[in-house]
Amino acid sequence: MFGQKISTRRRILKASWVLMLNLLLWIIVPYYAGMFLSKWIPSSPITIPAFVYEFGIVLTILDVAAALTQGMAVSVPFISGAALVSALYLWMITNGGNLAVSAQGTSIVLGFQLLVYLLIVPSLWAAVKAPLSYLVHRRNMQPEVPSNPAPA
Repeated sequence: MFGQKISTRRRILKASWVLMLNLLLWIIVPYYAGMFLSKWIPSSPITIPAFVYEFGIVLTILDVAAALTQGMAVSVPFISGAALVSALYLWMITNGGNLAVSAQGTSIVLGFQLLVYLLIVPSLWAAVKAPLSYLVHRRNMQPEVPSNPAPA
């Protein structure tokens, strides 16, 4: 992952692909899903277009920056940041695992905190894995020092 020589052309192509995919997954689909769900789950942040746009733009910027800096040390904060923001996004749209649904005057509260925790764990692991893998790469790049130096 780190230390590989990746051409600028390849990074730009990947970044443009990531940009299109993120616009679709983090802005367009959540916007229309929020408009659809606004009748039944009016208290969810996904029903607020400004929320969808703000998180979608932040996630898109972080993912595109990570793609543009792929293979470089500067990509680590972008990768970790995107993972943390996506975990926060999931936590916020599910209201921490408590979903209140109302239809025709009847309100139901669904509690699924354990499921939300299980869905957030991969994002948190990705946020931790990026700096750890960079540290391992840096450690492997250091020259080996003999444990028993030869006497002079």
